[in-house]
Amino acid sequence: MNRSRRRFLGGAGALVALPLLEAAMPRAEAAVGAEPQRLLAYYVPNGMPMHAWTPSTTEPGFALPHVLAPLEDLREELVVVSGLRNAAADIDSAGHHAAGTAGFLTAARAMRSESTPLVGTSIDQHFARLHGGDTLIDSLQLGLQGGDGVGNCDNGFSCAYSRNISWASPTTPRPKIVSPRLAFDRIFHGDDPAATRVERERRRARRHSVLDYVGQQARELRGELGGADRTKLEEYFDAVREVELRIDRVVDASCDTAQLRDVLVHEPVDVLEHLSLMNELIALALRCDATRAITFMLGNSASNRSFPFLGIGQGHHDLSHHAGNAEDREALEMVSTWEVEQFAALLRRLREIPAGEGTLLDHCLVLFSSELADGNSHTHDDLPAVVAGRAGGALQTGRHVRAEGRPWGELLVSCMELLEVPVGQVGDGERVLAGL
Repeated sequence: MNRSRRRFLGGAGALVALPLLEAAMPRAEAAVGAEPQRLLAYYVPNGMPMHAWTPSTTEPGFALPHVLAPLEDLREELVVVSGLRNAAADIDSAGHHAAGTAGFLTAARAMRSESTPLVGTSIDQHFARLHGGDTLIDSLQLGLQGGDGVGNCDNGFSCAYSRNISWASPTTPRPKIVSPRLAFDRIFHGDDPAATRVERERRRARRHSVLDYVGQQARELRGELGGADRTKLEEYFDAVREVELRIDRVVDASCDTAQLRDVLVHEPVDVLEHLSLMNELIALALRCDATRAITFMLGNSASNRSFPFLGIGQGHHDLSHHAGNAEDREALEMVSTWEVEQFAALLRRLREIPAGEGTLLDHCLVLFSSELADGNSHTHDDLPAVVAGRAGGALQTGRHVRAEGRPWGELLVSCMELLEVPVGQVGDGERVLAGL
């Protein structure tokens, strides 16, 4: 293969996927601007305060309610979908958080078991089966809160349901990465078949950049590229190095070896920096075409994380059970609005990155939702949902669509249809969602 058509640069302990360059595409594809589409599923726990979420009209120029207000400048990049019902998660006993999370990307009913999970295959895995062979990583699972997949996390439901949204098969969850360092390794050099653990550790110990290991190849490639491609490559390498430096600063902030181990294996202590790093890693992974399918969990199911940086000491799950208390409802709205702000920041980042004849966001389909509608009553009717990006022009955005009790699975089928992935049925969804 001509070097100008390479998709990766490789060195001992490092493998760097390249952004899509015009010189790397066959002439016929470059002529028609054949930019691949990507799927990103973004999960937040504990539902939403629906009275402050749902737009009051479907008329053009509809107002975004308080919790959705952070998306105002992105209005023309998204569709708000209301009225969807995930019947499979609406069980007749306790365990709604786990059941809802299990059904987030499967629309299937989870079998109540602590040791033998059974639910369905998630749509990101349907997408990965079609496109995963075209990229270094078939799919990437990320999140902020860890934990293994065994034991009882919600009234007899396995922790696998509460801590995963990606399912390779009805019995096999795809565990998420919560460490920015491990995520960086996975994206940029964790899959180099020539790399050994010793080589990777040696590079880290010397604080060499992953880019140092592909320097000669990068210099050769620059000489083969036109001006536009060369600029794109330089901007991409700058972004990779900036994230690498930020991760190193997080690691260097700890001198205690036990704390250092926690940082490397789990997560930074500061949730804001942790989330900011994960957002940037998502953007980089999609930008360099390391993968085209990503799932992200802002928290595990029924997360009780507190938000002292918002002036809120109570846990999120506790707040969601406000029982009508005015102060708790106000605090819950603040948390939910903050969650939407983080989602909006990621969408803006994707919109900043050129891709094809548009932006990276134009070539993504991004699904945002939760396991519940109202956390106080554990309802699965009228689930909060936003679909963002244009899926290469397939999705007509800038709208509010009322689904009027239609199955959640129909939205998942529609996502696959928009991305040209033939699935036929997802959970209880047997057709595309009318109006989307």
